Amino acid sequence: MAPSGGTKMLAAGGGDTDLARDVLAHVHGLVEHFKSYAQALAEELGLSLSQLDALKSLGGEPCSQRELARNLHFDASNVTDIVDRLEARGIVSRVVDPNDRRVRRVVLTDEGHAIRRKVIDRVIAESPVTSLSPADQRALRDLLAKIADPIPLPE
Repeated sequence: MAPSGGTKMLAAGGGDTDLARDVLAHVHGLVEHFKSYAQALAEELGLSLSQLDALKSLGGEPCSQRELARNLHFDASNVTDIVDRLEARGIVSRVVDPNDRRVRRVVLTDEGHAIRRKVIDRVIAESPVTSLSPADQRALRDLLAKIADPIPLPE
């Protein structure tokens, strides 16, 4: 909404606030799209969103539940339930840390790796950016790079 008097306020980059608001509304729409997509995918797999996030975070070296909690920005006590449920489904297992027998490391099972791979492949294949031409995808990537650093996607 423009201030009274009909003049538009300039944003830091020299644009007007109506345009900035419109861009932010589209970015917010994209974020909400991904949230809804993730929820539907989790439900399809019989997982909670937290379990899906844990699955996404696992895949490299086995990590402790404390490290997993830190990666997920959760309290360590919340991760125990998530790991318990994933373990009951055969998606992860807990193994003794060879350097500290008091620590249990969480590792994906073969089934867990297969599910994780399926999720990553689907998310990339079904991403809304795939509807854009390669030139538009590059342009979008370049524009986004001007305002945010990328977060590496799981392999």
